[in-house]
Amino acid sequence: MNEKRTSVSFHFVLPMPLLMLKGIGWEMIADHGYVWDGRNRSGDHCILQYTLSGRGEIEIEGKTHRLERGDAFLVDVPGNHVYRLPADSEAWEVLYIELSHDALAYLRELAAAGTGGTVFKIEPDSALVELLWATYREAVHDSYRDIYQCSRAAYSLVMLLASHLERKRGSASLPPAVEKCKQFLDEHYSEPIGLDDMAAASSRSKFHLSREFERVMGATPGRYLTKVRLERASVLLLSPEEWNLEEIAGMTGFANANYFGKVFRKFTGMSPGEFRKRSDRYEIRRMLFQS
Repeated sequence: MNEKRTSVSFHFVLPMPLLMLKGIGWEMIADHGYVWDGRNRSGDHCILQYTLSGRGEIEIEGKTHRLERGDAFLVDVPGNHVYRLPADSEAWEVLYIELSHDALAYLRELAAAGTGGTVFKIEPDSALVELLWATYREAVHDSYRDIYQCSRAAYSLVMLLASHLERKRGSASLPPAVEKCKQFLDEHYSEPIGLDDMAAASSRSKFHLSREFERVMGATPGRYLTKVRLERASVLLLSPEEWNLEEIAGMTGFANANYFGKVFRKFTGMSPGEFRKRSDRYEIRRMLFQS
């Protein structure tokens, strides 16, 4: 990207409680005086900071973690942490998001369960990183003009991050065939996929794959694929781009908007349009975690 690194803050008077995007920034840190001590900071928000290049470090409750390309952390402010540019690192390039404190209710348990702490990996070519950049670009181009657009961006980020963490938790110590199938579905959900394709990706017969996958994951491969597609569709429904239903169906592997709507209603109890209008925290949490 050839854009100037910058940051944006958002300040709204809220008529109702909403999950909010509170700030976003892209920064190249080369000053060793860069130190953020969460114990001495005021505020009521949480920070997701993602390493683009270079190296930084964060100390959480006395334990120091190196932060290299692809590493992210999620912390509360104020909180018992310190992050900085270490003496042996020349630079640290980061993309950070500040979210209202309520985001932790979705993410803290998943982060701990999936990664053992608040530091975790996000693959550089993942949909989550793409959404982080898209949100940054929307912010610096002044696209978030009211609290509802700002909240929609926050929900989209939190939902995709929660989905990312949930998948990391689910992929821990899986049998090789199940892991291969799961990875195949996570990466190719937007394509037409049948059980034959899943079996080929996992090097198992359809019968053995279905039985082993359901035993380990608690759902058939087909049902898991539907869940992945619906999670991604729910993010797109709340995206600032405001994709129409036919576009979302095409991007998430559904044959058409009509079929997408039927499946969405079956699994969530509401139409995609209703989800867009309501999109409260209860429904989003149900969408992400309901089996």
